[in-house]
Amino acid sequence: MSGNSAFELVNNLGWQAGLKNMLRAEFKRWWKTRTWWTQSIISIAAVDLTLATILFTINTTDEVEMSVIELIGLYGLFAGLFTTVSVVIMMQGTIVGEKISGTAAWLFSKPVSIPAFLISKLVANAFGVAVTAIIIPGIGAYLIISIGTGEYLPILDFIAGIGILYLFSFYWLALTLMLGTFFNARGPVIGIPLALIFGQQFITGVIMAISPKIINFLPYPLIMPSQDGLGSVVQNVILGITPTSWSPVISSIVSTLIFLVVGIWRFRKEEF
Repeated sequence: MSGNSAFELVNNLGWQAGLKNMLRAEFKRWWKTRTWWTQSIISIAAVDLTLATILFTINTTDEVEMSVIELIGLYGLFAGLFTTVSVVIMMQGTIVGEKISGTAAWLFSKPVSIPAFLISKLVANAFGVAVTAIIIPGIGAYLIISIGTGEYLPILDFIAGIGILYLFSFYWLALTLMLGTFFNARGPVIGIPLALIFGQQFITGVIMAISPKIINFLPYPLIMPSQDGLGSVVQNVILGITPTSWSPVISSIVSTLIFLVVGIWRFRKEEF
């Protein structure tokens, strides 16, 4: 019997090739370094400290119910904007940096597939953002709103609300990841999402003038109240109110899947 007969033949895993190793490496970047706790501290300071300051300065004695509604709306808007900006800054070099350094080319010379490479980046960063930028400051926000106003919000509704908040962040995370496959510089990768985020008031105003129905197929209504005075999807869900439309939720989920597929397609055309 030859020495080689002791080895078992392993078939090519196709798109899953290298996925476990890549996931392990990406999760280590989050949880075996100071990234997770520094991001958590930044999120708590930016979201919860601001929320506590707002609560301290507004009048919550004469119009408690109105203050709670306004506070939740501000939480959804501010937390959504801060988290997405943080996500875009964090993700700008995720793909571009690997291409510039030559790490991507080196990895693809190993048994690592392009889908496994991108999926590992998406999954690990999405989980890290969920814990450090959504769940941890979300717990703080719940305590601040409930204790500060004396009205304890239904926990399940609040969890559903921060789930919507996370979907908004995940949309921009996937978009930034996809843009990294198109460009070899960080400028457009960070500039395009930030322009779309900070320009949302202007963008929604233009779209409303053309066709208001288009707004429901964009992620903005997830955190932005509508112009007719109705709350954002996050605000309504936390308050236990059925949103006027679930289209922003559905379209955001579909969009993130499209971003991943397009990113894989584009990366396959890259020459390494």
